[in-house]
Amino acid sequence: MKKRRNWQPTALALILVMLIVGGVLYYLAGRHQRSSGMLQPGIRYTLYQSRYGERKAVRLPDSTLVILNSRSRLYMPEGYPGLRELVLDGEAFFSVPDGPKLTVWTDKLKTVTPGATFRLHSLESQQGAFCYVLSGSAHVRKSYHSPSDNQPEDLLAGQSVLANKMIDLMEKETFELEEQRDCLNNRLVFHNTPLPAALKKMEDWYGVEMEVKGKRSDPSRNITGEFSKETLHEMLDALQDSIGFTYRITRDKVVIKF
Repeated sequence: MKKRRNWQPTALALILVMLIVGGVLYYLAGRHQRSSGMLQPGIRYTLYQSRYGERKAVRLPDSTLVILNSRSRLYMPEGYPGLRELVLDGEAFFSVPDGPKLTVWTDKLKTVTPGATFRLHSLESQQGAFCYVLSGSAHVRKSYHSPSDNQPEDLLAGQSVLANKMIDLMEKETFELEEQRDCLNNRLVFHNTPLPAALKKMEDWYGVEMEVKGKRSDPSRNITGEFSKETLHEMLDALQDSIGFTYRITRDKVVIKF
């Protein structure tokens, strides 16, 4: 008589694997949905994203160049540029050729341009946002309905808006074009830059938080140097001996210790 196999352990193992895989997929789907609240239902999107400490260049079908900063996401709808709208969660430079108006949505700002080079920063996990126009023009307004002020701003080169959703504020400002052009041209430049200002530039460049512990042995020593394609590790390795610090990189921040 043929011995009957016991399928119960195998079946239980398969069910367990399916539950684990299903849970992972559910988590990823929920994460994707939370990070893309501006996406329109019924439209399929292509997702471009950059890794931790990476700046990624993307050329879109209408020749728009997008440089994504660290841990940023750009959503392009199916049929683009017929539907010339993009969704950003993070930070990016946009170099948009003249043509039909392009709209870039974030959870805080709506930026419309017939052609411009601009830098847009808006993460769903943060309350602040900004848009810097380096060339051309852009029409910027809040992407949500404000109970107090929905006035848009028209920006030209050298003008920006700074926004904060928590306090429902959007203000027009001016900025130094050269510094933003360095950033666009992939040049991180320090000219005898004080440490706090240098750390702020590093945060903007790599999209990470910089935390300093201890005291500098020489408070008058500032940072001078130029970086381009260096990774975050390479830049810190180049600086740590000359300035005198150690560092460690965690998932969310860089801890510098003097």
